[in-house]
Amino acid sequence: MKTKGKKKRVGLVIIGIILLLLLVIVGGVFFAANHYLNKINKIDENSAEFETVAPDLEDFETDEGSSEGLEQIAPEDVSWEVLEPLMDDELINLLLVGQDRRPGQGRQRSDSMIVCSINPETMEVSLVSFLRDLYVDFPGDYSDNRLNAAYAFGGFPLLTETLHLNFGVTIDGCFEVDFGGFVQIIDTVGGVDITLTEAEARIMDDGSVAGLNHLNGDQALKYSRIRYIDSDFNRTGRQRNVITAVFNKIKGQSASQFLDLVNVVLPCISTDMSNTQIMSLAMQFAPKMADIQLSSYYVPPRDAYQSAMIRGMAVLVPDRAKIREYLKYEYLPLHAEKEE
Repeated sequence: MKTKGKKKRVGLVIIGIILLLLLVIVGGVFFAANHYLNKINKIDENSAEFETVAPDLEDFETDEGSSEGLEQIAPEDVSWEVLEPLMDDELINLLLVGQDRRPGQGRQRSDSMIVCSINPETMEVSLVSFLRDLYVDFPGDYSDNRLNAAYAFGGFPLLTETLHLNFGVTIDGCFEVDFGGFVQIIDTVGGVDITLTEAEARIMDDGSVAGLNHLNGDQALKYSRIRYIDSDFNRTGRQRNVITAVFNKIKGQSASQFLDLVNVVLPCISTDMSNTQIMSLAMQFAPKMADIQLSSYYVPPRDAYQSAMIRGMAVLVPDRAKIREYLKYEYLPLHAEKEE
């Protein structure tokens, strides 16, 4: 069973995703000056975050006592068919990463991975969560492993390569979150309105009721880390609920209010994008705020994976061909016509 501290860090991911989404879509007018953008930590080949773990030093995060009812599958019995990448050049795909990192630690496994896919023409935005327990094919000499290990082993480059290899998605830029100040951020926007189920309200145990509730930073954190009443699928859904609520809240804020948020947010973010790239994206979307339409999804879909025990890990073995169908024709704002 996870410790209280572990569960808390799991919930912190949502705050980072909120910040990153706002940074790219909302921030153009206010990020025109490098004064603000220079507060973001830049990750490049000269930074410590760029260091990698060699394939011969890879490890597997095993799950003791979690094999009951799961089919035991040998690694060599999992085959990966070669699939063509998605034709997603018309989209801007940004990878939003949250990691479970304690103070003083280096890069850890990614706890949350969300592709924010933007269609610049239609202003449709899809938030697609990729579950951390996906069992995937790693590029190069690494063994097959959980998807969340890619970030720990090779940072943004290995994670983006792994997503492209397995699901065909081309990533245009990455953002990662440091969890400091998560409650302050939610409180800075004045809290969020979230509809709770009876089970969620019961586990909140703070006076919340089934139905619409206004949550402060502490409450939003507690909501976003709820997992054991259902599953990781539902946990990622709660994360996307908070993203959407904060996004809608931000759209109504004044310039001074947003600048207050910016000063809290930026030091918590790391990216492989340059100031010029971020400003170009932000300026492109800021004038179209009213037209933005948010949709949210998760990978794998319920009918596109097999639960199994491999290498001592309880994992989700994806049906990659079926998942690419979902991504191409439903999840990403591609407007591709499905072949009969």
